[in-house]
Amino acid sequence: MTPLALFSGSPWRIAGAAGAVAAAVVLLMLPGLVNPYLLFQACLVMVTATAGLGLVLIMGWSGQIALSQAGFLGVGAYATTYLVAQGWAWPLATLTAGLVAALFGVLIGLPATRLRGFYLAIATLAFAELMIRVFVEATPITGGIAGTAVEAVVLPGIDVDGSRWYLCLGVAAVTTAVVMRIGRVGLGRRLRVVRDAEIAAPSLGVSPMRTKLLAFALSAFIGGIAGALYAQCLSYLTPEIFDMGLLIEFLVVAFLGGVGYVAGPFLGAVVVVVLRDLLQDLGSWQRLVYGLILALAIAFLPRGLASLPARLRARRPAPPASEPPPVAGQADLTGAAR
Repeated sequence: MTPLALFSGSPWRIAGAAGAVAAAVVLLMLPGLVNPYLLFQACLVMVTATAGLGLVLIMGWSGQIALSQAGFLGVGAYATTYLVAQGWAWPLATLTAGLVAALFGVLIGLPATRLRGFYLAIATLAFAELMIRVFVEATPITGGIAGTAVEAVVLPGIDVDGSRWYLCLGVAAVTTAVVMRIGRVGLGRRLRVVRDAEIAAPSLGVSPMRTKLLAFALSAFIGGIAGALYAQCLSYLTPEIFDMGLLIEFLVVAFLGGVGYVAGPFLGAVVVVVLRDLLQDLGSWQRLVYGLILALAIAFLPRGLASLPARLRARRPAPPASEPPPVAGQADLTGAAR
């Protein structure tokens, strides 16, 4: 499709294409439009949304209740920070950290693929809690309870804040494109088959175990990549960062935005980051607020904010059916031929 083709067709399509171009321009120019604090908040939105895209794969499309994304985020954050400190280039360190997180995803997926529902949720939650203990004990790599500093990545000709933003924006854009591609090819269809008809999947040539393992690996890889970005945003890592509070935030992002939609994590991330900023004085009460939001979202928007356009279209009154064209010689109710 050529660029000019995007601006052809219905007025709604033209308006949507123009809005997308305008949004892209604003995002690219954002470091010069807002102050460093707002730019930092925008970075957190991109990082949270990127991690949420992993939940789209594992929870939205494959139907697995996985509560381990915060653990994968921590693996990616610590692994990238350690490798960069050893002299690795940040892109190579980030990809390696993503692969390490994917390996953890496979390891947890092997037993988890035999579990369902509540038991699967408990197993993945136990992994997330176990990783916090690992972060505390692996002092040579993580710094233990004292934590470890993160070396900032600075792009040529750009300051630290701008570099952080373009890293977050670029990785989020690439991850979004990859997840959208997965949803359109055979892998996306296999994930949905396992979600909707796991018992019948083998008769369709789909292995539920392999598909679930692949979903766990991809979700963990995305979580590890998001963790590398999260480390850049925070500049200093401690194990408690990746505790239950971060997991709850991810669940709110997923279900409030729409766990079955690629756009869902971005919508949910905007709400969560804004709320986190507004409610930062509440301390531990934040979790209660997040829990209420999650409950309300499930009750009134079970498919998330991203489903609103479809719901609004479904509520539109159907257009009146047009009268079929008369047939030559057909008589009406009075018996007169038309």
